[in-house]
Amino acid sequence: MGLKQQYRNIRRRQQIVGVLIKNGLGYVVQRFGLTGLAPVASRRDVMSSRKEAHYLMAEKLRITMEELGPTFIKLGQVLSTRPDLLPPAYIEQMERLQDKVPAMSYEEIIQQLIKELGHPDDIFEEFNWQPLAAASIGQVHRARLKSGERVIVKVQRPGIERQVENDLQILLTLARFSERRSNEAKRLNIVAMIEDYAKMFLRELDYAREARSTEIVYNNFTGDDRVIIPRVYWEYTTGKILTEEYIEGVKLNDIEEIKRRGWDVRKISRLGTETFLSQIVFHGFFQADPHPGNIIIVNENQICFIDFGEIGTLTETRLMNIGELILGISKQDMERAMSALQSMGILDRLKHNPEDFLEDFSDVVLNVSSGGLGKLDMNRLRKDIMTLAYNYQLKLPAYLTSLMKALITVEGVGKKLDPSYDFMETASELANKVYKERLKPENVYKYLNRRYYRDIKPLGALPHDLHEIIKATSRGNLQFTMNVDLSEKSHHKMAQLVSRLSSSLIITGGLIGSSLIVHGSHPDIIEQYSVFGVAGFALAGIGLLIFLISSMKS
Repeated sequence: MGLKQQYRNIRRRQQIVGVLIKNGLGYVVQRFGLTGLAPVASRRDVMSSRKEAHYLMAEKLRITMEELGPTFIKLGQVLSTRPDLLPPAYIEQMERLQDKVPAMSYEEIIQQLIKELGHPDDIFEEFNWQPLAAASIGQVHRARLKSGERVIVKVQRPGIERQVENDLQILLTLARFSERRSNEAKRLNIVAMIEDYAKMFLRELDYAREARSTEIVYNNFTGDDRVIIPRVYWEYTTGKILTEEYIEGVKLNDIEEIKRRGWDVRKISRLGTETFLSQIVFHGFFQADPHPGNIIIVNENQICFIDFGEIGTLTETRLMNIGELILGISKQDMERAMSALQSMGILDRLKHNPEDFLEDFSDVVLNVSSGGLGKLDMNRLRKDIMTLAYNYQLKLPAYLTSLMKALITVEGVGKKLDPSYDFMETASELANKVYKERLKPENVYKYLNRRYYRDIKPLGALPHDLHEIIKATSRGNLQFTMNVDLSEKSHHKMAQLVSRLSSSLIITGGLIGSSLIVHGSHPDIIEQYSVFGVAGFALAGIGLLIFLISSMKS
């Protein structure tokens, strides 16, 4: 990194801290050990900042994220899936984050097209320079290829990748600085969190990756006439340009146009729910952040999904665990629901009393499942689980939070189209269909085959492993490796214990040494040495007294 870039990064770092202070988040700067990076004139204000109500600070944080640009907007959206880190008020505000950016200029668009594909006049018969949609990372345009096909072209903003990479590097620097100065930052392990976020965001900047995801979903729905997925034009797609088939239709959030065309809104609600849930239960590969603008109604019987920049994946095991959790909650079967949470790894780091958690979780289950599976309140279930996760510092798997968010979005749109529509009724019917499908002989065989390779085949090595252990034991070569991971509190106690042990040895040595001097002094020189002996004895006694008092206090 050159000196010029280093200077820019320092200025950007100061800007980030400055915007936090300007928007009334001095308490956050102070709490996370960033006061030393604040402008000198602002440090007194930072030090005197006090914590405010969650809803006020959460709104200020959202405004700050939007002001700082795409890297921070995306970070906020990621944080909205981390109820173990943020209280519910913050989660709600982070979910409301929106891009507020002007559209790219003609010069910027043409520069990017020429750099990635060649001159647009050689590729497109028509190109609409007015964007269909614009965001902080890129924007979408309609066009027609020389061969006649109508397409949409997603163009990444020039220089955005470098800007994001610089911001991510600055965020990592701030996180490391914070962890060295703040116990709160160290407890939250924010360096690891930012590192994970950086990997995820940089993947999303790769439009070729989005194209591959689109193609996977396209292949998954081959043969299902209800679902249309745009075809990818690979010859006009790169890491910064994505060209896909243009699908004519009405966006799912344009309810007035849907009703104007006389389409059956109940039928469309059911179609949207069934086809989206099919992504999850049949393919385990789904839009992690669906919103009405990314779902197009072609007609009453056909729906189109677009924009697969964010993808959620569910293995067979994950899907079964989620099914067990939902069934356990709907039937108020606490053992079943708790077993599902355990299988997901959610309870692995439970630091509180398990009985307290079980009691609070039981309250959640009773509140959301009073009407059985068909009446399960998904929105309330998500909010209550998020609150529970925050209270008990539980990390929910990313696939679970993105799935719950996606389901609630689809349910919400269905309710807007038809307020009487029952999302869970359709979901229950589909779940029964899935269970029947899995009971077919070919699917049972696939399941048993997977379990054989995962659980049974490894047992073949057991006799050999036991033989090796017995051999090592008989030779006296058996070794055990033990890793003890002490918490910060345990580490402090251990250091305190070692310190006291050292002090007690020194004091004991002083007492014994002084006693020997007094006792062993020659009569001719007793007056000379007894003074040192008595003085040493007195000092050791005072030290012993201080040591005993401090031990009792702690």
